[in-house]
Amino acid sequence: MSGKLTVMAGLAIVFGATSYYAGNQYLENRTRERLSEIGDNGPVVEVSQIVVANRALAFGDKLTREDLRLVDWPKDSLPEGSFSSIDEVVGKGERKAIQPIEANEPLLVVKLTGDNRRASLAGIISEGMRAVTIPVDTVKGVGGFVMPGDRVDIVFAQRDRKTGEQTANILLENVKVLSIDQVAGSRSEGPKVAQSVTLETDAEGAQRLALATNVGKLSLLLRGAGDTDTVNASAVSFGATGSGEVVEGEEESPAEDKGGLFGLFGGSQKGPRFTTVKVTSGMETRQASVPVEESLETEKQNQKVQ
Repeated sequence: MSGKLTVMAGLAIVFGATSYYAGNQYLENRTRERLSEIGDNGPVVEVSQIVVANRALAFGDKLTREDLRLVDWPKDSLPEGSFSSIDEVVGKGERKAIQPIEANEPLLVVKLTGDNRRASLAGIISEGMRAVTIPVDTVKGVGGFVMPGDRVDIVFAQRDRKTGEQTANILLENVKVLSIDQVAGSRSEGPKVAQSVTLETDAEGAQRLALATNVGKLSLLLRGAGDTDTVNASAVSFGATGSGEVVEGEEESPAEDKGGLFGLFGGSQKGPRFTTVKVTSGMETRQASVPVEESLETEKQNQKVQ
């Protein structure tokens, strides 16, 4: 009896193992067939080869064959101005980068010089804009931490020769830095103390900077990455008393110097402060608003008359 049970148990194990193996094979075959069907019915993507950078390239870097390589790219989405062979880039003459190019980024015509042409700053100026250079030092240049590609606000400061009052006002906002001294690349090992900064602005902004450089001092305010907000800050004045106190600027009737220096700076800077004085002529007394300096002269004349 025990022998029959042993035989039956053995047969059951054999049949079970055979069923498990057969089931596994069936499922694997069905999976392969299904994947094959999906692959056959899926869209066929046509590719073409384009040239990409093999390493990061900075402004002015000369391109060599070792800096370039070919990769497959979907044919229906090729970047405009891309190259299909390395010979197109370096085969006819020397080319240099006029904008930073990251590793694996497609090379485009707009980011390279023409054959055997030098890397010029003109190649990175936006359409309709101008490049203007202003002098800076360690203090006014944010300690050397301003780099090409950063955005800055420009503060104009000057001293009134008559009153000794000092005034500071934001002249331009959100201005792009094109280069530091003669360096236009954005990669640097650390802060660089520069003597000049080249900025990108429109024609009117370039006029303001040129004039402001001759009549006052310019300072840079470094903006945070992605900060494009408009400040609309008021002008700040310091009196000539030497105490360093801020003069609030309590103008009763400010007059804008639209045709003069401050008019060129956008009309945000105010003209002279006014005050109200009493003017006595014979038996008649009247009030008048006059500039602060004129009010002092008027008061002296009234004292003489009295």
